[in-house]
Amino acid sequence: MLLGIKINNYSIFLEDKIGALIEDFQSGLVKDTSALSSGVSIAFPLSGINALIGRNQTGKSLFLDILSFVSDSTVKGCAEASVIRGRKGFSNLPNAALEPIEFELCFEVKLKDSPYNLSAVLVRYLFSLTSDAHGRPSYSHEQVDVFSGEDYSLLKTVLDINNGKGVFRFRDQESEAEISDSRFSALRTYGSMPQCPVLNRLYHEISRWYFCKFSSPSNGNGTRTAVAPGGHKHLDSYGTNVQNVLDYIRIENPEHFERLTARIYSKIPSVGKLKDKLPDSFRQSPNKLFLYLLLLEDPRPRPMICIETPDMGLYHDMVDVLSAELRAYSIRHPECQVIFTTHNPYILESIAPEEVWIFKRDIAEQESAVEVTPAAADPLVVEMYEQGVGMGAIWYSGHFDD
Repeated sequence: MLLGIKINNYSIFLEDKIGALIEDFQSGLVKDTSALSSGVSIAFPLSGINALIGRNQTGKSLFLDILSFVSDSTVKGCAEASVIRGRKGFSNLPNAALEPIEFELCFEVKLKDSPYNLSAVLVRYLFSLTSDAHGRPSYSHEQVDVFSGEDYSLLKTVLDINNGKGVFRFRDQESEAEISDSRFSALRTYGSMPQCPVLNRLYHEISRWYFCKFSSPSNGNGTRTAVAPGGHKHLDSYGTNVQNVLDYIRIENPEHFERLTARIYSKIPSVGKLKDKLPDSFRQSPNKLFLYLLLLEDPRPRPMICIETPDMGLYHDMVDVLSAELRAYSIRHPECQVIFTTHNPYILESIAPEEVWIFKRDIAEQESAVEVTPAAADPLVVEMYEQGVGMGAIWYSGHFDD
């Protein structure tokens, strides 16, 4: 699970942290409410559910795109990642053109049959991207460190690559590493090897992040995504293959299909038992709610689901259903997480302060940087929540605005 990320020099994210990093855990001030009441700045890690709120153009959607860029770079290479999903090339990504784009990610990783005899560790993944004189991007640095113990001390550095050369740990033995094409991640190369359990687990997680675009009319090129014929196991980002997924489930297990569709439709207000009427327009409610519920029923859950405005186009009772199902999903799959943006206070009523992230920015200044704070960092908000006031009501009353 992703606990925190630091972003340097990516668009309006100049040097911003969201969540908790290794140094926060080492300081002992992560979620320390006693220190918070004393006025000490503490960190809150990203949790199973994370709601991103704030005014328009404050960076919420861009943050989801940054996570998508990290995943795309890891899987497809930084050059291709720079020109897909509506991105206009690497030269348009950094805020300071001559400086590298840098990321630091902190994960909690569950290990099975690892040589470290540990059930869970914290893993830090660092990487930097630069471009040559022709604007072609490449990985200039990658590093993966493992931390453990009560003091979160450094246990091992399992990958350290600079300009395509360095070392990695193979079967707990340090070996030389070399990447012939620096457009591609060393994590992808060595993370595909089960003999490197930390790298394998980390790559498996980042490569399976899911970016939900059910509220978007088209892909980044302004066109509808083409759907390959036949049955599909999983929904695509835009939900355009929903019929293929339903056909696959029906053919593979008819009884499960009947139970699944009946369970989903029973949760959708005003639909009830109309299970024979399958959705034919995924952007119109209640069909979009059907898509979200089908996504949350995937038998192979994604480690992270990022959703842009899931409440868009949903009536308030449908928002209540979706909010409850997101919570149920996080309980069923404690190693998975959901991150979503919203402008709707209703969906926050089942959310806790440490699950709400407030994005602020002076939009009057085009180059203004982003400021991101957890709602739990405000003692007044925490006190109101503990007294029974919902986060939606706190937001609506203006406590998150300047």
